[in-house]
Amino acid sequence: MAVKLIVNRLTARQLPRLLRLDYWLQKSCRELMEKGGDDCDGREEGMIELNFVEPAAMRRLNREQRGIDRVTDVLSFSFLGQDKFPGDNLLGQIFIEPETAKKQAAAHGVSQAEEIQYLFVHGLLHVFGFDHETEADFRRMFGLQARIMPGPKWEIFADQIRLEHFGGRGAAGRNRGQ
Repeated sequence: MAVKLIVNRLTARQLPRLLRLDYWLQKSCRELMEKGGDDCDGREEGMIELNFVEPAAMRRLNREQRGIDRVTDVLSFSFLGQDKFPGDNLLGQIFIEPETAKKQAAAHGVSQAEEIQYLFVHGLLHVFGFDHETEADFRRMFGLQARIMPGPKWEIFADQIRLEHFGGRGAAGRNRGQ
């Protein structure tokens, strides 16, 4: 696989010891390749930059880039398909705020490491062009994420998000075929 990870710790917040981020990067890329997409199929070579940031920095990024003046858990920026300087191999950036991840982990009944892993894979899918603005896009993205990170704990979480955004009933994490 030609995609590599750079991790920048731009926060004094404590991070879990074992995050296995390279494992999740490679597993995500394998799943994208099996899905038949050309996002991670070896034609895209380069780096994903993961930045752990303080709440104030995350709030500023969210305000400046999305017009939402609050801290969020994860933000992603994709540079795929954009003109780059020669030698620039940055495919995208992911920003995670560890304190928000820690609070969400407690609410989801998982460890902070698991929450950060989930946010990383989620951010990575955004870098490679997946989104969840519509219910169909949501099912497609969260279905792929469920294949990468299977398990009932994440299906329940995806269902909660789906209900918050779209209402109704359903099991977004179990709609793997979409």
